Amino acid sequence: MSYIFCILLTLLSGGCRSDSTGETLERPPSFKELLTKIREQEITPTEAETEFKRIMADWNAKYPSQPYDSLSMDLVFPLKRKNYKSVGGRGRGFYGRHFDLFDHSIAKSHPAHDIFIYDLDKDDKDDTENAYVDVLAVNEGVVIATEKNWTEGNGFKGGNYVWLYDFKSGGLWYYAHQREVFVVEGQLVEQGDKIGEVGRTGFSAKTNRSDTHLHLMFLKLDSAFNPTPVNHYPWLKKARTVFKTQLPKHYPRESLSASELDEIEMKPFRNSFKLNLGSVLVSPK
Repeated sequence: MSYIFCILLTLLSGGCRSDSTGETLERPPSFKELLTKIREQEITPTEAETEFKRIMADWNAKYPSQPYDSLSMDLVFPLKRKNYKSVGGRGRGFYGRHFDLFDHSIAKSHPAHDIFIYDLDKDDKDDTENAYVDVLAVNEGVVIATEKNWTEGNGFKGGNYVWLYDFKSGGLWYYAHQREVFVVEGQLVEQGDKIGEVGRTGFSAKTNRSDTHLHLMFLKLDSAFNPTPVNHYPWLKKARTVFKTQLPKHYPRESLSASELDEIEMKPFRNSFKLNLGSVLVSPK
């Protein structure tokens, strides 16, 4: 009976497998599952580091990247119609010391930049246009983890987030505090694709003292997949502003062809999304 249950579980979710002795083995955790274990302190920092490197090695094997070169980073700005002037503190908000991705008890660093919108009434909309602001993929890559269902009861800091594996550098982008997330794990994105909207989700971002912003972090990975936060403000200063956006063409998995996407995956969304067939604009509202 347990064997049949394992087969069903594997078919439905990839939940278990067997080794050569016939013993049932657990499926290795996904990146999001690892992040959850780290946050809930259900895993030691050493165990978390080992598992992180295994996961990153798998993604790198599937999508080999070029060697990291800070001078070659040519990005689009992560917010629609915005530029580096929206970065808080004129780029002085980055503080990477004491950063430890694998130990949730350490919270003395801010290895990121906060990018603000003008939202005095704190309704998630930019007051200059009375509209939500699109969060964009700064580079082409693949989504490796998302959170879409944050509530105040959850309490954790990042809120609704996206982790993006960058094809050009082999590094990781982390986008936090989003109002909504429009991508899924395994989805390929191109520069300028809409992945979400700026919001106020997350324990600290939800408070009245916090202004509405996107929290953006970049982690460089070395040859052994050790993560190091990089001050990416110089890249943001020269990043290109995007004025027209679209949702990623690959939905929800990269293995689907364009015709399959059109005929199978996009049908449920035709009534809820306005689609410009010239690939100029896709709006979820």
